Amino acid sequence: MRRSSRLVRLVFLPVVALGAVVLNAAPASAAPSDQDVTWMQAAHQSNLTEIAAGQAAQQMATDERVRQLGQMFIQMHTELDGQLTAAAQQLGVELPAEPSATQQQQLAAVSRNSGPAFDRAWISQQLGSHQSTLAAGQRQLQNGSDPTALQLAQASAPVVQQHLDELRALAGQYGLPTSVDAGTGGQAADDGTQALGWGIAGVGGAALLAGTVTLVRRRAVTAA
Repeated sequence: MRRSSRLVRLVFLPVVALGAVVLNAAPASAAPSDQDVTWMQAAHQSNLTEIAAGQAAQQMATDERVRQLGQMFIQMHTELDGQLTAAAQQLGVELPAEPSATQQQQLAAVSRNSGPAFDRAWISQQLGSHQSTLAAGQRQLQNGSDPTALQLAQASAPVVQQHLDELRALAGQYGLPTSVDAGTGGQAADDGTQALGWGIAGVGGAALLAGTVTLVRRRAVTAA
């Protein structure tokens, strides 16, 4: 449990700061582009998938480390999705009600396993899922235009990268490949997005810090 608490602390600050970024984001001058809408919808489905996967890990995993990661994914992706949902409402973007058919099929396939086989299948599926999420964020940062959607992608990237790093470490301990073919964009994420993720963290750091400072100042004024 101590390790689980440490992992949550590592990613909790960016997620809290993400809320401040959304609250302080300047209004968009135009409607979100097709790229912005596509990313927001896909990111929402990814969050729903990771939450469901985390719940499955709580129920079926035999390895405590898998259960700890599952709990962290539930908490962090719930936080991320709360900010995304709020932004989508502000921008008038309609979000899907559930994961995609492919994501549902992948989750079902993992859950058909039991015992250690479930743990291994869960790790592999989550590797591919997080690689795809990171690659989609990269495409959004390269091709998106709406300031709020861009800030969401910018702020969520270090959280997803942290999850991916933890999954890779656990996969290595299981003797599993640390890079999984995740379909469109998954392999690209493994080839170069880790470096980009840290770059995103640096580029987004000023916005995150500014949002956090503003939020703290607001609370201080309220308390006074």
